[in-house]
Amino acid sequence: MDTLIACLDLGFFEVTEAFRDLRDEHVWVRPAPGLLSIGELAGHVAYWEAIRFAGELPDGSADRDLSNCKINSDLLDPMFRYYTTNIEAAPGERLLTMTAAQVEKELLRIHAESMACLRELNPDLSTKAPQWGGDYLSLLQYLIFHVSYHTGQMYSVRHLLGDTTPDN
Repeated sequence: MDTLIACLDLGFFEVTEAFRDLRDEHVWVRPAPGLLSIGELAGHVAYWEAIRFAGELPDGSADRDLSNCKINSDLLDPMFRYYTTNIEAAPGERLLTMTAAQVEKELLRIHAESMACLRELNPDLSTKAPQWGGDYLSLLQYLIFHVSYHTGQMYSVRHLLGDTTPDN
């Protein structure tokens, strides 16, 4: 499990690169109709990590006792669940006041706390993960891809907004 978490952590290193020198006024800007902002993409990534490892399922229930793993954050908004629920909604005022540094810090905190919850849970990687079509191994493998995919989108949004991004 430690190797998979290390790979996931590496994806979050790349997230920090996507946020490097990001202007605050670009965090919540959708670059075109039908595209999400960097803040919304960050919220989506944070939402699913917290859901998967902090014991809370999308319906707000918990299927196991991880009371030490409750993660609170404005960035964990249910609208970030899927593109279809997000694109039709606008981020609330509390989210819109978050700067690039605040969104990045919150995303990294949620990731760290989610990984702490996963370590506390310490599942056998071959057991079925709740609300997932497979085991914990396949879930972690997918999340490595998930973070990478959405980080690439963050870079694309920055390019569409005219930013010069770090050479990654």
